[in-house]
Amino acid sequence: MVTEKLKEDVVLSREKVGHAQKFILKKYPEATSKKRAAILADTLHKMIERSLPNGEEERKKAARQRLFEHLLSSGNMIITRFDLAEEGASYADPEEMMNWSTGFLSEDEAKKLMDVFYPPVNVTGNEMKPMNRKRFIPALSGILISGLAVVLILTVDWTDKSEPERTLAEAVPPPVQNVEVYNGPVNELPEHLKFTFVEKEAVQVWLGERGSILADDRNVDAIFQAAHDFNIHPLLLFAITGQEQAFVPRSHENAEEIANNPFNVFHSWEDFNTNIEESSEIAARTVVNLSDGRPQDANPIQWINRKYAEDPNWWQGVEAIFEQMEREIVAKPS
Repeated sequence: MVTEKLKEDVVLSREKVGHAQKFILKKYPEATSKKRAAILADTLHKMIERSLPNGEEERKKAARQRLFEHLLSSGNMIITRFDLAEEGASYADPEEMMNWSTGFLSEDEAKKLMDVFYPPVNVTGNEMKPMNRKRFIPALSGILISGLAVVLILTVDWTDKSEPERTLAEAVPPPVQNVEVYNGPVNELPEHLKFTFVEKEAVQVWLGERGSILADDRNVDAIFQAAHDFNIHPLLLFAITGQEQAFVPRSHENAEEIANNPFNVFHSWEDFNTNIEESSEIAARTVVNLSDGRPQDANPIQWINRKYAEDPNWWQGVEAIFEQMEREIVAKPS
């Protein structure tokens, strides 16, 4: 059943929160624990909002807040695709929900989901209205929610040992003012292929286990930077290198040269041997450009395949590698 499939599709988890925490710790090493907690809270709000379907702004913000509180009040700190769909149906019209759901479901599955959240008003009518669903969240005061947020957000130990211990009230993060958080450029990739925080070290370990030269700092940094600049999931770019050049085995006699262009942009690494920074940028821009105009029912990676590669089955390899990396890097317990 489609709802069960969505309940198993974890969008935000304790592990992903942990990855974001480590990213913030590295980016703001001098910030206090309270400041970093505030940055993380704001980042999580933006991650949730980007994952929701479009709709009336104020109602979408209210749905985002409910999901944020659900994340903090649930014991396992998980938001599933079903949670997003349930909240989305509370404010989005059927057309927006259909557009959103076809980003991760087949058209037939998306139609079944519409039947769940927008049942016909009566047997003979065709009008569809969203079900009046209410998410159960414990009745917590704003102060208690804030305190709970701090307790859970600080699960990963990033406390500055030189700071004096503070009371829970003192630890509550203040409203975020002028804090730099990720808000990447708009593109037509589906949400699950847009930029998200992934732990660099985990990717390096995974690549290192496969003898890849891309695990080296310069190479992995360049690919992460391109993903960040163009709002692409980092693992999608790495998956392309896996399909194109098997992640460039360090044992290959031309490994150093291939690593300059592991995406084979402009035909191949032999025809265009530049450097990893430039080839990563070109590959990222190409992925974004080739994503334009994708029909609702088209697989996003297959749509890119039309012009990126001559092999019509290229997308299947990229998708399989991407999903494997997500399972073994992002979803793997830390």
